[in-house]
Amino acid sequence: MNRTASVKKPARWADAVPAREAQFETKRRALVREAARAFGRRGFHNTSLEEIAEALGVTKPALYRYVRTKHEILYEAKAIAFDAGAEARKAAFAATEDPLERLRLYIVHYIDLVTSELGSYAVLAEPVTSLPPEYAEPIRARMREADRALRDMVQAAMDAGSISPGDPKLAVAFFMGAINHIARWYMPDGPLTGRQIGEAFAGFVLNGLRGSVGADKKT
Repeated sequence: MNRTASVKKPARWADAVPAREAQFETKRRALVREAARAFGRRGFHNTSLEEIAEALGVTKPALYRYVRTKHEILYEAKAIAFDAGAEARKAAFAATEDPLERLRLYIVHYIDLVTSELGSYAVLAEPVTSLPPEYAEPIRARMREADRALRDMVQAAMDAGSISPGDPKLAVAFFMGAINHIARWYMPDGPLTGRQIGEAFAGFVLNGLRGSVGADKKT
């Protein structure tokens, strides 16, 4: 047996994109995923395009075919996260009509999707202020859209009596603040998968939001 054949080599860009799928957008998304990992290891401001190109196994001129600046990569990574949020909401609404269960499923799906898509999604902790206006404004618009959708989900659970009445804005700030903080410590090779973290966080959030309802029913 050839022992060298069994040694796992570091992932390269070419390995991540099969030849039959080697299209522009597919490679561009692979680039963003690898860049997100690099940003997670060294930080956005400390990672150069040269280092990203080296991690992908391509030349810097080849890299420029897909992105022009680090800011464009950061923008695309954040866009992937918002796409994951929209997909998670869609899946939650398709799965159940129960508002509380929809909220639980959203949290599980979102964390699972964003961690699996971006690998290390520490890049998402980078503030929008790091982006120039042409990238920052579209991201802020998507932030407002996502926030409104989540507030509506929380309000529906409040209206159903599943969680105690209150300000949906504060509730969303509470649990999304906790979820977004995952970006500062999650690593893809850690002891827990994104799905496991999502299930745990969903339990924490729902227990926190509905705890006072259970207390009210006992009095």
